[in-house]
Amino acid sequence: IGLDEIARLEGELEQARVAAGFTGTFAEFRKYLKTDRRFFAKNSDEFGDLMMAAIRRIEPRVGAFFIRTPKAPYGVLRLEPALEASMTFGFYQLPSPAEPRGLYRFNGSKSDERSVLMADALIFHELVPGHHFQMALRNENTKLSPFRRNAQYTTFIEGWAEYASDLAGEMGMYEDPYDRAGRLSMDLFLSSRLVVDTGMNALGWSRERAMDYMRDHTFHSDGEIATETLRYSTDIPGQALAYKMGAMKIHELRKRAQERLGAAFDLRQFHDYVLEGGPMPLSVLEMHLGCLGDEKHPGGKS
Repeated sequence: IGLDEIARLEGELEQARVAAGFTGTFAEFRKYLKTDRRFFAKNSDEFGDLMMAAIRRIEPRVGAFFIRTPKAPYGVLRLEPALEASMTFGFYQLPSPAEPRGLYRFNGSKSDERSVLMADALIFHELVPGHHFQMALRNENTKLSPFRRNAQYTTFIEGWAEYASDLAGEMGMYEDPYDRAGRLSMDLFLSSRLVVDTGMNALGWSRERAMDYMRDHTFHSDGEIATETLRYSTDIPGQALAYKMGAMKIHELRKRAQERLGAAFDLRQFHDYVLEGGPMPLSVLEMHLGCLGDEKHPGGKS
């Protein structure tokens, strides 16, 4: 699956090269995306500003794709420096009494080495319409039991966030070829995880081989690749597979719902169904979505 996805995405990146009017070869385009200073922030403040600018662009389009949105506000905040050395990108922090905003806590170190090429795709994954929509809506849903509000199913949680980053394209966020290249760079990164995680943990790959593969097929720095391959090999083997596999399953369930319902399919209602019950096993989500379009179901009508 991972190798097939890498091949598909690199084909789409070649299309982005042509659309951008870049006259060099595909290899030269990759080098340009990895090294040109236009794809690097001057400092962590600029990186945070770039992500929030992307959020401001997508906000006016949310209503056409979602019935419900969280009440909790959101934003970005740099991580404490002591945490940055061991973290590739950052994490989503839920709203709390002490901090009412849902925050993307990002790694702002070594700005001169960190490409912002995929900054837009990343923040759509982390905040809107990704983790913040999913987790804040879950916490605000008083109909869910405490157990359901705290359930952790990684393929659902990360699968939704990655589906949401894809969805941003349908919301008009990747119309510029370089924005599209940024989204593809993130997808290549997540797809490479399918290759190197299974390579190291099932097929006998060395960590060095995994790092070489990621250098050849992603846009990340050696430092980022080092922390990622450590994560796959010793910290939490298998966890990184959930992002891509979960997103692929949600896309599959959406396609099946569209085929079943035809003209009656409502994308806003589909998203409501996916999010209304909080995180769950994807097999349970599949059964839940079998009620989509059933007016007898409490969520049957928008």
